[in-house]
Amino acid sequence: MPGKSVRQGEAVSILDEKCNVSINSHNLASSSIVDLVPNPYLNRGYVMAIKLNGIWDEGYAIDNHTVTSIPIGEDQHGHMQFQTVRTTLGELLYQYKYKNNRECLDEIIELSKPFIIQWLGHKNITSVLPAPPSNKNRSYQPVYEMAKKIAYVLGAAYNENVLAKCSVTQSKDLTAREKEKIGGTITKRAMAKRNQNVLLVDDLYQSGATLRECVKELRRDPHIGDIYVLTITKTKG
Repeated sequence: MPGKSVRQGEAVSILDEKCNVSINSHNLASSSIVDLVPNPYLNRGYVMAIKLNGIWDEGYAIDNHTVTSIPIGEDQHGHMQFQTVRTTLGELLYQYKYKNNRECLDEIIELSKPFIIQWLGHKNITSVLPAPPSNKNRSYQPVYEMAKKIAYVLGAAYNENVLAKCSVTQSKDLTAREKEKIGGTITKRAMAKRNQNVLLVDDLYQSGATLRECVKELRRDPHIGDIYVLTITKTKG
């Protein structure tokens, strides 16, 4: 589907008092690797569902992660600083994942649920799998908790023990070229016992390298049929 403009300029406050952020609605421009699909199912602000092309059967990010990110100069350590405006879901995800604001998860799911049901409600998803995190020592894994709630929305089984990441290097610490060489870092630890249609969930789509490796491993299982990919946001790179 072709990209379309969305309403612009009006501040939309979509968060409760525990996760209090207000952000402007925005226009999004399509890139060479995705199609932007308007998401009319959200009634508290506009987002764009972004089609993710890959070796999976079908995939979407529910919105872009940022609207703008402008360099404003280096800090005292010589690191470039940016003034970043995020999308509604981008800000929620940033607060949830990087600021440990767990109250934002319910809002992420509430905003995402209409699109998830519209897109996947008739796909007969039997299992929801999270993309394996790099930081295995983290007691609270944001992508696990997110995937659990999405599985509940779809009435599907949840399993975090199917896929594992061998490398402990976090993808956010890698360059784009390094991410493309991430092959062989994902292993599949269990085989399906019956035919499955799988939804693979990650929080943020960057290069897609980890998701591709996950799908390659899942394809080795003869009981796995359709594989769908869902992320909450996508970087513009």
